[in-house]
Formats: sequence, structure tokens, C-alpha cells
Amino acid sequence: MSEAGRGRGRPPVSSREEVEAVAVDLFLAHGYAATGISAITAAAGVSRSTFFRYFPSKSGVIWSAFDDHTARLRGLLARAEADRPVMTVVRTCVVEALRASVDDRRIWMKRFVILDESPELRAEESAQWISWAEAVAEYVADRLGEDSAGLRPASIGGAVQAAFLAALRSWKTATAPAPELLRELDRDLVPLCDVLQGWIDQE
Repeated sequence: MSEAGRGRGRPPVSSREEVEAVAVDLFLAHGYAATGISAITAAAGVSRSTFFRYFPSKSGVIWSAFDDHTARLRGLLARAEADRPVMTVVRTCVVEALRASVDDRRIWMKRFVILDESPELRAEESAQWISWAEAVAEYVADRLGEDSAGLRPASIGGAVQAAFLAALRSWKTATAPAPELLRELDRDLVPLCDVLQGWIDQE
């Protein structure tokens, strides 16, 4: 049946972001594993072909945004001024990349709760966070003239990723507005980044 001929039920949503919002709410209400694409399309009032035009798979509802976020982080790091301290750049770019991901409906946090609490996504989650850490490690390696798999770049990428993930987990039940949480993230990263900058500055 075409979307135009679905009758007088719920009006169809009109954008990728709206389909995503419907899917995320269903995942939270019923569980990721228990929610099929047919349930998402029915609740959103769209066809399967529309869903697959927006997302490559059910998991794409979660991972497409994560991929966009990691790409944004890479882009910010690549464009950063080379005369600023390495870890100042890393901290600033981590916060700014997240700033661009947040939204007033908190879909970004709902999405994180789903990926962090769904065993079905765990294997993919590990690969995604490795890619995120590598974005930081590659920037650090470029600034230091070292291999991204070397001790300092890889360790710094892993440490910043772990701190970032811990911050997100601490926000799962937070009610503070996004700007306040972003300021908190920036403050929380300062001590770690200061220590890591000291390691970088050692001769």
C-alpha cells in the first residue's frame, strides 16, 4: 500500500529525524531486540521502502548518528589551529562535536541509553568506540609525529574515550539542560587533559 493510501490513521512522519525519533521511543519502550522494522514503520506511518531510504538497517537508526558524530570529531580535529596545545584542541573538539549532536528532545541521550543497555548492539558498540578513540589517537599522532598505534597516541585516545563514555553514562538520568551538561563535560576533561599534556610535553 502506498503511503498516500494509508487512510485516516496516524499521519505519516515526514523526515529521517522524525522516523528516528519514533524508532528510538519504541526501542526504549519495548526493547531494541523486541522492536522490528514493521513496528517502526507502522508507528511512523511510513513504508518499508521509506525506512530503508533513511537507514540501511534497524541498527542504522542508532549507528548512523554515531558515525556522523565521529566524522564530525575528525573534521573538527583536522581543522584545529596547530599552535594550540594538543590536549586543549582534543578537549575543545570533543565538547564541540557533542554539542552538534544534542537536541532539545534528547534523542541523542535516548540513543545512547539504547546502545549502552542493549546486548544485541554490544559487539558493534565496541567497534564504534574504537573508531572514536582512533580519531583522537590519529590527531595526537599527527601533532607528535608518531604512529597512531604508538604508546602515547593510542593511550591518549583510549583515555579520552573512556572519560567521555563515563561522562555520558553519568548523564543517563540527568535532567540538566544540554548546555549545562556540555560545560560539565568540559570541566571534567580538564584534569585528564592537563595530565596527558604533561606527558606530551616531556622530552
